[in-house]
Amino acid sequence: MIQEIINFVNTLPQEVFTYNLKPREGLYILVDIDEAGNLVNVDADGEIMDEDIGIYQKKDEEIPLVVEKCFPLVLNSQVLNPNKSYNSTQKVFISIGSPFGIGFKKQNFENADSEKLKLALDQYFGETAAKSFLEQDDPIQVEMHTRFEQFCKTHLYDFINGLEAYQQLKKTLEIFIFLKEAKLEWFQAAQEKYLAKRLWNDDKYSKSINGEDFGISDSISHFNDKKPYLKHFSAANRFNFRVNGSSAVALYKFFQLQRNRQIPNPMPIFVDKEELTTKVVRIFNEEKQKLGYVELIEELLTKGEDLRNYYLIFFNAKAKKSKVIDIDFVPSFRYKMEDVKIVEVFSLGGHFEAKTKVKTVFDFEYKIINAMFNGQLLPKAGWRRYFDELEAHRMSANTYNQLMKYRKACYDYVFKSRKQAITKRMFDDIMLRGILDDIRLNEDMNNDYSIKAKLNIWFSLYEYFDYTQYNKPLTDKSMVNKTEELISRISTVAENEDEHLKSDEEFAFAAGQLIYFLLNKSESAQRTHALLEPFLQKTDATLLKREIARCFDMYKHAITFYPLKYGFDKIMSEVMGYIPDEKNMKNLLPFTLAGYFAKSVFSKK
Repeated sequence: MIQEIINFVNTLPQEVFTYNLKPREGLYILVDIDEAGNLVNVDADGEIMDEDIGIYQKKDEEIPLVVEKCFPLVLNSQVLNPNKSYNSTQKVFISIGSPFGIGFKKQNFENADSEKLKLALDQYFGETAAKSFLEQDDPIQVEMHTRFEQFCKTHLYDFINGLEAYQQLKKTLEIFIFLKEAKLEWFQAAQEKYLAKRLWNDDKYSKSINGEDFGISDSISHFNDKKPYLKHFSAANRFNFRVNGSSAVALYKFFQLQRNRQIPNPMPIFVDKEELTTKVVRIFNEEKQKLGYVELIEELLTKGEDLRNYYLIFFNAKAKKSKVIDIDFVPSFRYKMEDVKIVEVFSLGGHFEAKTKVKTVFDFEYKIINAMFNGQLLPKAGWRRYFDELEAHRMSANTYNQLMKYRKACYDYVFKSRKQAITKRMFDDIMLRGILDDIRLNEDMNNDYSIKAKLNIWFSLYEYFDYTQYNKPLTDKSMVNKTEELISRISTVAENEDEHLKSDEEFAFAAGQLIYFLLNKSESAQRTHALLEPFLQKTDATLLKREIARCFDMYKHAITFYPLKYGFDKIMSEVMGYIPDEKNMKNLLPFTLAGYFAKSVFSKK
């Protein structure tokens, strides 16, 4: 995987690293210096020429000096952090680092006295800093660097303080000074040398192999020497992967692309298809409004690309330092999902089937998986919380726990096309606990839609995740068909004295019908499905019957007594007289819930 990232970065055109980036706010200056270290590009009044100086702020229009000349130089002079800058001790000149440029924040410059500035400049241009990253075999570079060093050490203080633009600058902004004659390639070469030397996590872990230095890249490895509880004492190897300097630079550039939001999240790295990976980056950046990962994949499929054999990398977008949360290989990606159909078994106005129509895996993610977690997995378009830190107080305890348990499996199912990531047991657990949670929290019937929506999804996909049924026709055991059959069957039993309950499923369904009928007699001002909870907690059939009898006793005054027996009487006698084979009523909960929320067999035209 690491080699794939390196190959990808090394094939990227240079302009990719500047996609959609804006210059940093501050004062930009180009200086032309003669052999004596004196400034040459000045006018008759001794002021630096207008075309070689300019202030850039975000609210201002971009100026050619900054965008065309200085901005590429800044990008190729960036330091990793103040401790790895050219000026790590004094920390004055830490905005950039280059043998041909210098950068600092105005307030740092003003807060330093003359002695500190002298020490800072000596360190910046020292043998272990700027000079060590020069091409010593190039006499022109050495000469230009010497001129720039002499100018900074002799004239920098007076030059800066004599600039009117500097006096107008906010204290929090930066000043960037570059040698005018220096070439961009010089900055790039010095930057490569700097990164190759300073990107090791710790030099003590470096090792020389055949004359070439290899070390642990700071971009992909961290040592928790001060945090023993985070160390992996059982790891087979102490070090995971050593890379050489050029590879460390490539890895750094890759994570820099992520920090700059120049690659999508997640990011696909195609094996042996660097041009396709580059195409992903181009499409992502060329849109005025950057595409999300879903739109990006759809754009690639529209262009006829074959999405196979790639590594998928998911980053922590909120971390200060780029961090890979998940990385895995995807042999092939399943986009179309035309084998999913949600049936409106429990009435929701007749439009639920159209609203939950699934054509692609991303439809399935948004319309089905998101509904399973009460909309908390995708709270709004483009925002997926597969790896986010969840705010428990914004959702029920059950939703929070289920998300923490199963969201990674859902991510694998959608983004990696791993069908078996979601099992039937997992699916049943999510749906049942979600429905019971909605019932428990129901107030004034406000969760009625959510409960029935989950039931429709659960029953429609009841066998979908049962992978033992792949070679069998699912319709033969469809929960949707079974529910419709139970409605018809219980209606027959209610209307015919010679018909009786014949199975545990019929018993549980009929019990659900009775419970709804009885609770519906309540004259409470605030109706709630939460009254169903005591029935669902019963694990023994006898206890369930006893609870139904107690409920009947509570509302018997509201039940009309007819001279001739009718449907309710018949089903009540059947439920009370039936002894199920199943000893644990929890195993029959789907049928009890189905009976409760299905249309009532006691309704008369």
